[in-house]
Amino acid sequence: MVEKAFIDWAYIDNWVSKLAELIKETEIEYDYIIALGRGGLIPGTMLSYKLGIKNLQNLGINTRQEDGKPLETVVNQIPNHISGNVLVVDDINDSGKTFEAVDSLIAKEYSVNKLTYCSIVKRYSSAFKKDTIQVIDTSIDDWFVFPWDK
Repeated sequence: MVEKAFIDWAYIDNWVSKLAELIKETEIEYDYIIALGRGGLIPGTMLSYKLGIKNLQNLGINTRQEDGKPLETVVNQIPNHISGNVLVVDDINDSGKTFEAVDSLIAKEYSVNKLTYCSIVKRYSSAFKKDTIQVIDTSIDDWFVFPWDK
C-alpha cells in the first residue's frame, strides 16, 4: 500500500541546500535554470539564489493526471531562449517520463552545451538515466507530499 510522506519546509531547505552543494561539486558553471512547472518552480527558485544563477525560466509541462495516472504529455509554456549550460529542476523524478519529454523538447527547440537534470527525490523506478543529480534516491513507494502540494 502506498503511504503519503508529508515533507515540511525544514526538510526542503536542507535538501535544496544539499542539492546546491552537489551541483557545485560538478564544477560546471550553469547559465540557465529551467524550473519545471509546477513542482520544480519552488526548488528551482531556491537553487537560483543558492547558486547565484539569475537566468531562471519556467517550462510548464505535465505528464500525469492529478490522481497520478499517466497522461499524454502537455506542454503549456516554453522558455523564450536558453543556451550554454542548462540545469533542469523538478521536485521528483518519479517515472522519468517528464525528464524524457523535456530532453526531447530541448533537443528539438534549443542548442545547449551541457544539459543536467536534478530533483530533490529520485524514485527507484525512474527510467531516465542521463546526467542527473538528486538528494534522495528512494526505494520506497511512498507518495511524497511537498509543502507546495498542500
